[in-house]
Amino acid sequence: MGLVEFEPTPNPDALRLRSGRVFNDGPPAEFDRQSAGPPPLAAEILAIEGIERVMIARDFITVVRAGPGIDWDALRPLIVLALMDAGDASRLAPVPREGPAGDVEQHIEDVLDRYVRHLLAQDGGEAVLDRFDAGDGTAWITMSGACGGCPSGVTTLKRTIEQTIRHWVPEVKRVLATGDTRASPENPKARFRRWVEAKWGKQGG
Repeated sequence: MGLVEFEPTPNPDALRLRSGRVFNDGPPAEFDRQSAGPPPLAAEILAIEGIERVMIARDFITVVRAGPGIDWDALRPLIVLALMDAGDASRLAPVPREGPAGDVEQHIEDVLDRYVRHLLAQDGGEAVLDRFDAGDGTAWITMSGACGGCPSGVTTLKRTIEQTIRHWVPEVKRVLATGDTRASPENPKARFRRWVEAKWGKQGG
């Protein structure tokens, strides 16, 4: 393992680290203390007291601490030891993302891949499409890595991700983070019925 370099991110509770090795042969994967059976590399890092989440990407790892009361200076050497204990054999095998459910979802994923993910990766973050609600044109995005819980995450979501997706995917009217409480209180069945009526006209009966 080469020299471990720690890089700050816009999220003060997250650090991005590199060591000149490849950690993951698939898309970035995030794990926390509730994850069932995390891979050895994630398990070693999560075993450190004060670490809340870890995202393992191809050539970097994002580590998220439990809060500002946890000293990064105390965590850094423990993280290095965890990387050494895990070793190169802990490299994650490729686990492909679940395929998009439809054409709009695929278009959103393509836009994220082409215009968004490489920008977020520079700050140790990732964005994944959770679902698209055709009834009201909402794309639900899961922010992970340094972007998850970041104070500037909302700004990134609205100014960068939403504007980019809406520019290239006209079916998308707004973008919200998974779990955002600003979602419409309308019953999901009612939203679906309204979407069907708008698309094919009101059904009899």
